[in-house]
Amino acid sequence: MRRPHEIAAGVLAASVLALVPLQADAQDAPDALSGEKPQPNGFKIGPGRLHLFLTEGLSYNSQAVAVPVSPGSQNFTLGGAFLIDTRPGLNLEIDGGNNTFGLNGYIDYVYYTNWITAGASDASRFDAAATLHGEFNRDGAVGFNVADTFSRSNNTYTPSIAVGVISLYNQLAVSVPIRPGGKALEILPHVAYGVELFSQYSGATPGNCPTCNPNTLSQNNYQDLQGGIDVRLKFLPETAAIFTSTYDARFYNDTNPAVNPNASELKLQIGLAGLITTKLSAVIKAGWAQGFGTGSISTVIGQAEVTWLATELANLTVGFLRDVYPVSGYGSYIDDRPYLSGKIFIGGRLSVSLTAAYDFFDYATSPVNPSGRNDSQLTFNATAEYQALRWLIVGGGVLFTYHTSSLNFNSYNYTQWVPYVQVTFTY
Repeated sequence: MRRPHEIAAGVLAASVLALVPLQADAQDAPDALSGEKPQPNGFKIGPGRLHLFLTEGLSYNSQAVAVPVSPGSQNFTLGGAFLIDTRPGLNLEIDGGNNTFGLNGYIDYVYYTNWITAGASDASRFDAAATLHGEFNRDGAVGFNVADTFSRSNNTYTPSIAVGVISLYNQLAVSVPIRPGGKALEILPHVAYGVELFSQYSGATPGNCPTCNPNTLSQNNYQDLQGGIDVRLKFLPETAAIFTSTYDARFYNDTNPAVNPNASELKLQIGLAGLITTKLSAVIKAGWAQGFGTGSISTVIGQAEVTWLATELANLTVGFLRDVYPVSGYGSYIDDRPYLSGKIFIGGRLSVSLTAAYDFFDYATSPVNPSGRNDSQLTFNATAEYQALRWLIVGGGVLFTYHTSSLNFNSYNYTQWVPYVQVTFTY
């Protein structure tokens, strides 16, 4: 997860795309009176179905817009606003056995009301997101996978940039699974190319943020190229040894090293993944990140994660992740992240989920900030979704973010609440 500044639109989008599969599962239950299964929703396309949905949501974001601390001031603070989301979208999943294809996407008009902060409606905009994936020749000795992720929202993949900006992001990823002699051994060459472009939406620079000044914001635009080879070897029915390797190179549209020092990372890890018991599964990886360039970092990385499968309808995951990523303005940063997540289905209609995480971001020293930078972020997200009818799902939740930084700017030091409710109509 590379979205440290999630706010209302992102929360609603993530929950909406999870609703269509819930609806599709519940529709298979026989009718209580007739005992017959109802006709499934959606338009049949080959072995799959196309589902359309429309979501109406209302949320309150305590850090929605940047406003001057006084009339005419060049210093800004973050103000709250109620947001109204109107989001039509689609979900298409085609499972042809040996070949699968999926497309999920939506367009979202986010209306910022003036109910709390005058002039907040100036930040109203269109957001969008889409994911496309295809897996071909899944049972063969050589397969081919392709995936594309697109988003336009105020959720940025770059934690060094403050709140109050729009991110336009796209990544295309291709992998070629190679399974010599069956599926016990899988070799996975992979490559991905991503682009992220930034723009302003609130009409003002929040807190005089140095990395999102409207005159220099485009200097943070980047292209990212990743490539590597992963290996997975099963030595028990449900357990495998794993090796992962990724070289991550970042290229900025502005090549001034005083603004964006070049940095790239080569990451190698080995570990184990699989079932410990019938109720417990685990992932354990450890390795090294070797940095190259002015703002590079070389350090130990790894992950330890345990999932408790309490029942078929309830699970709980706890883990710790340490990794290194390229980042604009500093070169690279380390993310130390303990996390927790759980989900439960109740009565076949109610889904409740909870996630919590603490991120400690340690940025490399750079010409921009020779003394470096440390940020801390605590996030908590609770959601509930209830399928009232085959075509109607109601939900709600709350996202809490507490972010502090060694840099004394309003856009880096804030407490954010985003409670929301939503109604989704599906077909």
